[in-house]
Formats: sequence, C-alpha cells, structure tokens
Amino acid sequence: MNMKERLIKILNYIEEHGSATTLELTSLFDVSEMTIRRDLILLEKEDKILRFHGGASIKNRPRQESAFDIRIKTNYEVKCEIAAEAARYLEDLTENGQVHSVFMGGGSTMFCMAECICDHLSATVITDNLYVSSVLAKNPSNSVIMLGGQIVLPSLNVVGFTAEKMIADFSYDYCFIGSSAIDEAGNLYAYTFLEAGVFSAAMASARHTVVLADHSKLGIKNLIQIARFSKDFTLITDRQAPRDLLKAYESLGTEILLAESAEIKGMA
Repeated sequence: MNMKERLIKILNYIEEHGSATTLELTSLFDVSEMTIRRDLILLEKEDKILRFHGGASIKNRPRQESAFDIRIKTNYEVKCEIAAEAARYLEDLTENGQVHSVFMGGGSTMFCMAECICDHLSATVITDNLYVSSVLAKNPSNSVIMLGGQIVLPSLNVVGFTAEKMIADFSYDYCFIGSSAIDEAGNLYAYTFLEAGVFSAAMASARHTVVLADHSKLGIKNLIQIARFSKDFTLITDRQAPRDLLKAYESLGTEILLAESAEIKGMA
C-alpha cells in the first residue's frame, strides 16, 4: 500500500470511528508510529482532521457531537449488554459483601457500565475518567473519588504521575477496565503509554481485575502490553467472541462471562 492509499484509508477510518489513536492506526496499517504521525500531520495540513496528543479526530464534526459520542455508537448494543452484565456482576459481589471499593477505568463500555450502576451503587468507586465520574456523581448518595492529573483527549482520562501515585494510595477489591486489544495469548493492551501506567497501577492495587471487551477487541495486538490473563482476571465479552480464544483464556485460569446476544448496530 503506497502513502496516498494509506492516507485515504486512515481518513476513512477516522471518519467512520470519529477518532483514532496513533497506536490504533499503527496496528491497523502495520507501519511505524513515526509513519502514522507523519500521515496525520499531512491530513491536518489538508484541513481534514484535528490532531490531539496520541491521535486524531474528524475536523468537520457537528459541534454537539464529540469524538467520544461517536465512539460510543460503535457496537453500541453490544457494549450495553456487556455493561449490563458487568453491573450485575458487581451487584452480586456487593450483596455478598465481597466488594467495598472498586476502580473503574475509562472508555465507552465503562461509561455504559456507569450508567447501569449509577442508581444502585453500594461500593466506593475510584475512577480516572471524567465521563464515568460525571454519570456516577448524578446520584448524591454515591461515593465517588476522582483522580487528579493530566487530562487526555478524547477519552477524558486522567493520567500521569499524580494519578498513578493516588491510585497506589488506595486498595481496591476489584478493578474494572476496558482494553484496546487482547491477543491470542491473553495479553492485554492499552492505547497509550500514559493510560497504560494508570491501568497497571490500578491492577497492582486490586485483588481482582475485570476486563470489559467486545469481540472486535479479541485476537488482536497493539503496541503497549499491560498484563496477561490469569486466575486474577475475569473477562466479560459478548457471544460473538471466537470460542477458540475464550478457551485459550480459560486455560490461563481466567473466568469468562458472556453477555446476552446482541447484533452489532449503531445507535440511531
């Protein structure tokens, strides 16, 4: 694929998804991170995209619709099912007295989970994401702690030394996170180095980690590996997930929970 063809495909991908990270594009097009950065600079000079730290978004998007809004629409119904399953899982744990504090990371599926639990939250939640915290904070009875640090777009995650230090000061019963990719060997990946640092710190402070990821995230790799499945993990995914991959993850000791069936559809 020559540069011109790659630029067209990159632009099409960003238009379809609303935004994309540099690492996402690096993995998708099998080129170096430096090559993707140059491509994004060229597209920005042509006034077709807006670059941000770690990626780019569409320039001529309706003002009321953010990159995160568009990302939410991708596989929306599947994300809702996974989020509902995660909410049921957390509710069962809290009712049995197994969970008093949890970490919730950022991402569109985690946002959906926050919406599912906001009215019946019985555990203290520590989060690095402004979207998640804003949903949970709508209920004044909820106990929500927001981390401090550098805010990155378009995820509105809080990252950096301050965030990681705050995470280390807490002890979580469970850690709920999304993952940009999970490969065949059960390795989990993050989009950026900054987000990887926060997730790694959160997992290190938790007794157990629950990963929310739809089938499109399974069997692929990104650049930044943050952990590998083991008995200390639970994966919540949808029923379109390849059975051979799920068996491989189970062989590592990871618990697998499947959400109710849902077709891949965009939100109207």
